[in-house]
Amino acid sequence: MKILNSIISIFKIIIGALCVFITSILCGINPKNELFYRKTCSKILTKMFAKEIIIEGKLDPEAQLLIGNHTHNMDIALMETIIPEKLIWVAKKELGETPVIKYMLTKTDMILVDRNNKRSILQMIKEIKERTQRGLKVVLFPEGTRNKLDPKKMITWKNGVKGVAEKLNLKVQPFVIINLPFAFKKNPFRIEPQTIKVIFLDSFYPKDNPNWYEETRKKMQEILDKEYQKLNN
Repeated sequence: MKILNSIISIFKIIIGALCVFITSILCGINPKNELFYRKTCSKILTKMFAKEIIIEGKLDPEAQLLIGNHTHNMDIALMETIIPEKLIWVAKKELGETPVIKYMLTKTDMILVDRNNKRSILQMIKEIKERTQRGLKVVLFPEGTRNKLDPKKMITWKNGVKGVAEKLNLKVQPFVIINLPFAFKKNPFRIEPQTIKVIFLDSFYPKDNPNWYEETRKKMQEILDKEYQKLNN
């Protein structure tokens, strides 16, 4: 049965890749409709790994910067699916050099950054300011990358997100993603759709609490521990 599921899952991955490929081309050809293309593709991808999505808390319509735990590459598709409005993602500059994919990034207000280049980081801050002033929400993962060994635990947060939020005084709203990475099994590879939960925490301004960054990380990890303990019981 696992082998059959593995074969079906491979076909799903191929379909997903084609979806992203076509979406990227459409965004390049007709960027005015990019939101429709992106949301449609995200819903197709999300259906592959989520049999149900539970949302706790509410998205603050005034939040400017969303920060969350990075669990899988499909985190983006999930958040695009549950949030109807346009989201701005910050990606490493190498993705902007990938054929076709670059259209979805460079023609849809996404932000590309070279983390090793100070000038690029300053440009990123400038672009985040411009996007948020236009009323768009920017999404960042403070970890920078995901914990492939244990997605239940967050790795050390980078200081860049803290600097951006404080420098621009953005209204921040944290979110926590539960159970998404466990839809993707190994040995053999297969996709087994799971019940995914997204928890929105209360939003705030960094200036109101000097220790907001450390305390937010601690609170999010406590939520992860509690939620996975419930799943294991």
